[in-house]
Formats: sequence, C-alpha cells, structure tokens
Amino acid sequence: MKTSPRFACLWAVTLATTLTACGKSEPRPQAAAPSKPALESMIKVAPSVVSSASVAAPADDGNTYREQGTVRVDAGQGVLQLRSVATIIDPKLGEKTAARLGSASGQKKLADATAGAPQVTAADIQSTADQFAGRTVYSSQAMHAQIINGYSIELDAKAQEKGGPRMRVNLVVSDKDLSLQSAKLEYVPDASSLMQSYVKKIPVTDFTITKLERKDEKTFVIAGSFKATDLPPGVLAKELKGKTLAAVQGQFDFTEVPIRNMGL
Repeated sequence: MKTSPRFACLWAVTLATTLTACGKSEPRPQAAAPSKPALESMIKVAPSVVSSASVAAPADDGNTYREQGTVRVDAGQGVLQLRSVATIIDPKLGEKTAARLGSASGQKKLADATAGAPQVTAADIQSTADQFAGRTVYSSQAMHAQIINGYSIELDAKAQEKGGPRMRVNLVVSDKDLSLQSAKLEYVPDASSLMQSYVKKIPVTDFTITKLERKDEKTFVIAGSFKATDLPPGVLAKELKGKTLAAVQGQFDFTEVPIRNMGL
C-alpha cells in the first residue's frame, strides 16, 4: 500500500518529537544525507505510527495547537463532538532532535522505532525535524486540481479521549461555482485503529452545505450536515469484515481549511 509523503513526514515529526521527550544531550554524531531508499522505507512504515501524529501531545511538548473546526456526529451511540486541529510544530524541534539523537537513549529509541525500516537513519529524522520546525501541519485541508476542475476537500476530526472515534468527510466541489459534485464519509470507531473504518460514497442529496466561502485567498470556511445509512467496512478493515454501520449523521463547522494547489 502506498502512503503519501505527507504522512511520512508526519511520522518522522512524531518520532522526532518522541525522541526529544526527555534525557540529557550528548555531542551530535555526524550523519550522511538521506538516501532515496531510506525515504521510501520511511513511507512504507508510516501507517503503523502516524495515527498518533495529530493527537494533541502534553502541553510541554513545545508544539501549539489551533482548532480548525468541529464535527458533531451520531453513529448510534449519541452525539459526540470531534475536533480538527492544526499543529504548529515546536520551532526548536531541530535542535532538540539533534541533542537527543546524540544521546545513547535517543539512539536506542530510534533503533526501536525503526526496527522494521533499517534504511531510515538518524539523518532522515534530523532532516525532517529541521524542515518542519516552526511549520503548521493541518488535519483538514482543500486541494485544487485542474484535472477535475474543482477542489478536493478533506475534513478530518476526532475525539480527544483515547479510543474515541474519528470522522473524515471528503468532498469535491466545482472551482467555478463551488457546487457539490461528490461526497464520501469515513467513520473510524477507534481512532487508534486508522484502517478499521466504515466508508461510503453518498448521494449529494444526503449532504447539505450551508456555507462555503473564501475567508481569504488561501482559506475556505465551510459548514453543513450529512447523513448516511448502511456503511460497509473499508477495503482494509479486516476486523470489521461482515459488519455494517447502520447509520451516521452529523453537522460540521470549519473556520480554517487551507487551500493547496495540486498542480494537476
């Protein structure tokens, strides 16, 4: 299964943050530049660790958080409010990672975390930490694609408590008049098991957009509601085989959905 570079980078940032959690620093060893095989290996192992990348870490982790929006969802167990959060990575992540990688305990953590990807080196982690220090990573965003004459919008929100659900709303809207072209829902009962989800493409008549406008040239504001019945498990949801989610419905309200250009 292929994994996007975005998830690979999130995984590396998560690992770098973990490495800097504690311990004294020692002189940093010299590291070679990241190799292509190493980065490919990083991408392959990303799904097993990235599920925790957008979870708000303890207050002393150096990161700051900003709410992008909320989703109120009812999947048969009452209404729950899920949050979508933008993470501003610790601006000192690079230097903290360097110090941690120079320690014996940091090297051990790196070895343990990359046991299934021997080509992922300290240099890869350091390079990603340096690159992402101070940057903002978004849970939800929109991508403009000329090939479909529209915007692909992903709204991704989850519960704050461990083991809580996660909801993804995927939309395609026209870049001419912002009219809804297609909609897909994905409900994850336990956010820590990202692949175990129910997925269904729903008719646009079961999806209502009450607001979709530009906050500025690079940001959408969007709100609306949805409903769906008989959601089957996703292709990779082996643990949910034979099960069906009877119904899911909810409302969403986002004040910050950054717009990117896919260049296609």
